[in-house]
Amino acid sequence: MPTSVTRDIAAPRQRVWDVLAHGWTYAQWVVGNSRMRAVDDDWPAPGSRILHSIGVWPLVIDDETVVLSCVPEQELVLLAKIGRLGAARITLRLSDIAGGCRLEMDEIAVRGPMRMVPNRLQLAGIWPRNKECTWRLAGLAERREPDDLEEPARHRARAIRSR
Repeated sequence: MPTSVTRDIAAPRQRVWDVLAHGWTYAQWVVGNSRMRAVDDDWPAPGSRILHSIGVWPLVIDDETVVLSCVPEQELVLLAKIGRLGAARITLRLSDIAGGCRLEMDEIAVRGPMRMVPNRLQLAGIWPRNKECTWRLAGLAERREPDDLEEPARHRARAIRSR
C-alpha cells in the first residue's frame, strides 16, 4: 500500500512551485475545498495562512491552512485544519526529473478523531483524494502560463493584512 502519492508532471519544478506558492489556487487543486476567503500577503512563508471553506453548502466549514515549513521549490509542509474534525499535516515535495518535475504528497491526521486511526489505514483512505489533488495540481502547472497565476484585483484586496 502506498504511503504517499507521487505524480510526474510535464512542467518545470519552478512552474509547479508557482502554483503551490500562489495561495489563491488552493481551492482549485485541493479536493474538498469549496472556496478561498483570504490569503496572507507573505504566503507561503512559515506561519502564513490561507482561509478557506470545506464542503458543499449548507454543510460548509470555514477554516484555515497554516504553513509549518517552506523550502522554496523543494518542500512545503502545511497544517490543514478542518474544524472539530481535527487537522492534517500535508507535506509536498518537488524534485527534478527528465522532462519536468516529480511531486510527492503525504498527508496524516495530527489532531481530532482521525488521529486515533492507524496511519496505514488513514493513508489508504485518503490516497484516492490525494491522487486527484496531484492530478489537478499537475493540470494547473502544465496548462498555465506564469502570468495566469496573478490573482485578480478583487482578490488582492481581500488578502489577510494582519493576524
